[in-house]
Amino acid sequence: MAIAIIAEYNPFHNGHIYQLEYVKKNFPNDKIFVILSGKYVQRGEMAVASFEQRKKIALEYGADYVVELPFEYATQAAHIFASGALKIINDLKIDKIIFGSESNDVNNLIKIAETIYFNEQVYNKLLKANLKNGFSFPNASSKALSELTGEKIIYPNDILGLEYVKAIVFNNYKITPFTLKRTVAYHSQETNNQFASASLIRKMIFANQDVSEYTPMKFNFLPDRIENYYAKFQKIVRETPASELSKNPMISEGMENLFKKNIDAKSYEEFVEICTSRRYTSSRIKRVMLYVLLEKHKEK
Repeated sequence: MAIAIIAEYNPFHNGHIYQLEYVKKNFPNDKIFVILSGKYVQRGEMAVASFEQRKKIALEYGADYVVELPFEYATQAAHIFASGALKIINDLKIDKIIFGSESNDVNNLIKIAETIYFNEQVYNKLLKANLKNGFSFPNASSKALSELTGEKIIYPNDILGLEYVKAIVFNNYKITPFTLKRTVAYHSQETNNQFASASLIRKMIFANQDVSEYTPMKFNFLPDRIENYYAKFQKIVRETPASELSKNPMISEGMENLFKKNIDAKSYEEFVEICTSRRYTSSRIKRVMLYVLLEKHKEK
């Protein structure tokens, strides 16, 4: 028997230690597998520590195995991220998964996933209509979910958790999902005793502040970050014809022209802000920027 945790550990922190200890206590007979993102993470950013560093510390604190989540899943939107991770878990014949949740109501997530499954055509019709009306994919899917079920899933971990459960339901995987209440709110800028969100810890790391109260990881120098490559990104966009940019697997709906139009923005942050809209979330813009930087092309 085994249980999986899907993680970025960006960075590994006390909340992750709490989760691993909870799993060891409540699932004592299960091997713990961590499905871990590599160098690049879901929001199109670089992890603050290498995969090997994060793998090593996960094993030190109780994981039995760490498996790398391939780039093509790790750097995608929630539904693709979840689908790829669950496929790996199923292939490894792992029979349980546990994830952080704001609501901590796994039965409700299962009910919602099953409702979508048994009404898939209706859901897809609502989703397409919302996308046509200019909503981003996350907002379009949230609106379709609300219209279909009357439920609103608004918190990030519950949104991702629902995608995990949907992957299980839609593929008939023999995997049982479990949830664990989060110790602090996602992206919270406030601490809770020894707990802090990964986003706050990253902010502190890049401000060269002491983070030892919240994470066992050591940062003796500033990690590399995607913002440092904005000039290279500008050069690629300026020198690459729009028709060639459009071959990037993440670019659609004329996004190549949006990038060309705004490429003179002074900084990475300014470029993301200018390009973000109702249709394009900042996370999607960052993911596309990463794929452009790495000069990915659509498979022929």
